[in-house]
Amino acid sequence: MIRAHWQDRIEVALGLWLVASPFVLGVTMQSAAWAAMLAGVAVVTFAVDAFYYPEIVEEWGNLAVGIGLAASPWLLGYDGQRVAMANAVACGVAIAALSFWTAEDIQREQRDAR
Repeated sequence: MIRAHWQDRIEVALGLWLVASPFVLGVTMQSAAWAAMLAGVAVVTFAVDAFYYPEIVEEWGNLAVGIGLAASPWLLGYDGQRVAMANAVACGVAIAALSFWTAEDIQREQRDAR
């Protein structure tokens, strides 16, 4: 049974965008392209898993991916590529914020169920 939070659907969309973004945006630096694609696959995996098993662990996973993606331009050295950097930071912050929000919703739901 699907019991997803609305934030999970947005995370899936962001993850799919991340997989496609290097091609759409014309990112030429390999580290930037791989960071986006791998983060996208991880985000989609966690978010789809959360559709069926809405546990907090998926949200913490996506939070970590989001933070890592937002930091990746500096960690992987593609901060000079403005389009790739803006994409990584914007998507990373959005994913981290949505994941944190969903984690808070899950904790509230668990408290209310008691």
